[in-house]
Amino acid sequence: MAVSPKQIDENKLYNVLEVSEILNVTEQTVRKHLRYQLLKGKKIGKRWYIEGKEIKKFIEG
Repeated sequence: MAVSPKQIDENKLYNVLEVSEILNVTEQTVRKHLRYQLLKGKKIGKRWYIEGKEIKKFIEG
C-alpha cells in the first residue's frame, strides 16, 4: 500500500508495522533503518514509534 506523503499525518506516531506498509517494505527493513538512523524514531518500552514528519522526510529524500 504505497501512500503519498500528503496522506501522512505529521503529528501522528506510527508503529513499525504501519511504517512498513506505508513504505512497502518489511518490518525488519524499517527496524534496520531505525538502527542505522536512516529513519528517526522513538523507542517506548520495547517498541519503536516514528513521527509522520520523519516518514515524510525519509520518503522525500
